[in-house]
Amino acid sequence: MPETNITTILTELKKHQLPLWHEFPDFNLYMDQLVSLSNRYIEPLTGNKITPSMVNSYVKKKIMSKPLKKKYQAEHMAELLVISLLKTVYALDTVRTGLQFTKAKYGSAIAYDHFANYFNELLSTITIVDGDISNISPKDSIPVVEQFAIQAVLYKKIGEKLISDLPQG
Repeated sequence: MPETNITTILTELKKHQLPLWHEFPDFNLYMDQLVSLSNRYIEPLTGNKITPSMVNSYVKKKIMSKPLKKKYQAEHMAELLVISLLKTVYALDTVRTGLQFTKAKYGSAIAYDHFANYFNELLSTITIVDGDISNISPKDSIPVVEQFAIQAVLYKKIGEKLISDLPQG
């Protein structure tokens, strides 16, 4: 695989970062607003769109917190972004367990910011060295299981893009 293909993919991915908690709207959102805003971050990273039925399903399966009077807050946005990324490599039950654990241990805002910071740092440090993907691991105290999850999401996306760019024949 030519190094330029990977470099092009990385250049495009690096244009997109996850927002931090303080960048979320400080007002309640309706479903359409939540979905639209979340898609601005998720679609360029995964190539997939979030739909209202997906949100309803996540709430029903208790992967995501229930909205308050059909209004969504920062916690819901954070949950939706993390779920949308992690479900590309993990079963939803695994994602739910991980979310519940990290929210209980750190609280929603801190858990999300750890995830987003590590995701953004890892994405910005991935490079090509002698044709191989390499990264300078961010020096964060994020749990190793979360590091593996984020690396899996990013490397899966890069691999899928490389495969989709192969000549058909």
